[in-house]
Amino acid sequence: MKLAERAGLRQATISIIESGERPAKLESILAVLAALDLEFRIEERSKGHGSDIEDLF
Repeated sequence: MKLAERAGLRQATISIIESGERPAKLESILAVLAALDLEFRIEERSKGHGSDIEDLF
């Protein structure tokens, strides 16, 4: 409940994110991260290549 208040989200939204029951909106995830004083970063991959996925099939 405290996290929901800090993130400006409904408790039900936090429950959905926690359970993984349905996909969460990126906006909601970013709000939760901000409330927890965390950040989301997108960077270049440190290893592996895009073609590596072909090895899985």
